[in-house]
Amino acid sequence: MKICIILMSVVMVLAVSFAAEPIPITLDEARFRALVNNPSLVQAELDVKAARWGMLGAVAGALPKVNFISSVIRSDESTVDRQNIMRDVILMEYGQYIDPKDFPPFAYKDMYSSHISVDQPIYNGGIELTALRIAGTRKKLIHLSSEIQQKELILAVETAYYNLCRAYQAQKVQQDALGVTRGYLERFRRQESLGMISSVDVLRWEVRESDAETALIDADSNLRLSELVLEQVMGSFDNISYYPADLPLFMSGDYTNPAEGLEPPDILWERMKESSLDLKVSENSVKLEKHNIWIASSNAQPKLNFNYTYSWQADDDYQLDGFESWTAAITLNIPLFASFGNVAKVQEARINAKIAREGARDFETLLYMRLTTAYNTLFAASARFNSALKMRQQADEVLSAQEKRYELGMITTLDLMDARTVNLTAELGVINARFDALIARAQLDRLTGKAADTN
Repeated sequence: MKICIILMSVVMVLAVSFAAEPIPITLDEARFRALVNNPSLVQAELDVKAARWGMLGAVAGALPKVNFISSVIRSDESTVDRQNIMRDVILMEYGQYIDPKDFPPFAYKDMYSSHISVDQPIYNGGIELTALRIAGTRKKLIHLSSEIQQKELILAVETAYYNLCRAYQAQKVQQDALGVTRGYLERFRRQESLGMISSVDVLRWEVRESDAETALIDADSNLRLSELVLEQVMGSFDNISYYPADLPLFMSGDYTNPAEGLEPPDILWERMKESSLDLKVSENSVKLEKHNIWIASSNAQPKLNFNYTYSWQADDDYQLDGFESWTAAITLNIPLFASFGNVAKVQEARINAKIAREGARDFETLLYMRLTTAYNTLFAASARFNSALKMRQQADEVLSAQEKRYELGMITTLDLMDARTVNLTAELGVINARFDALIARAQLDRLTGKAADTN
């Protein structure tokens, strides 16, 4: 029993140690996992399959329909006798000339009948063709919605990945800041023991150490939350720590500013009008409402259909025997008056089509505003990034100068602490501005339909 407990403890320790080791993951790997595992895309694929069946159902509406119909009717004996009374009279009068087998009863107590019916629609106000067009438009809408869902998922993955990079780098900076603070604290404690400084200076660095520890705890919590968000958008909940393998690339000095080489909004808008999935959804929604006008008007149009029926004699058994007969018919149905119901449906469909057109125009304006906002957001983030780089460079220079001046006794401990605070703020500012710009570029690429550039 003790051996089992020891083995279980060892396994748990190993599991924790392995779980604590972050797993490297690139942005491309995160995108791939999300496209494979995310439940929302599985639902979208099922919608696409359903749309294919809907298309087949619309085609089936114009094809012939073949039915085999068999029925059995039980009647009381008096009814059967009344229906067969004429047969009995005829057989009594002319029985010598008629074989009873060739002159079956008109009714049976249990009467079986069977026939095959073929119905072929010829023209029903164009409803079959319109149904096919509606099914095709819905299929396009479902495909477009599926593509949009993929784009939105990719944007969510990129945003989560950039936030993970932000959290990971911020946690590293806070960790380094805590290490530096503890180094200063140890140094000032030695100086205090030698009587070179007062206990107040040591106390100040102890307070700063507590602040740095709190900041590191917050950074650790933010990092864990970022990992959970990335797991959620990737469709996996394995409680795994991830290391963003592309982080060194994003933080390198050679990394291109996300706003560089970007075309003006007007050019982007012209391209969007040709390729935007959102605009295509809006256009097809208007088409769908126009099809509904034809569906509504078909109720007031003539209908022409063909029917062929092949029947077997109705008798007292279920076998397909006895006399056989067939009929062929063409039916024409011309609606004359339907209490204004058809007119009301057509007018309602036309109004809905106008509403859809106005909605499409409004959506186009809204989409242009979103493009302009995303464009300006990217350039603002890019400007903040450039400003943060200059601020960090200046803060590094100031910190280096202040450390030298402190060694010469020219400034106080407070002045040195202020320089370190400004330097830490500048470093965190660069991290936030860099990944704000990357997220803004990803959002702009989502609107314009362009794949995000991670090089």
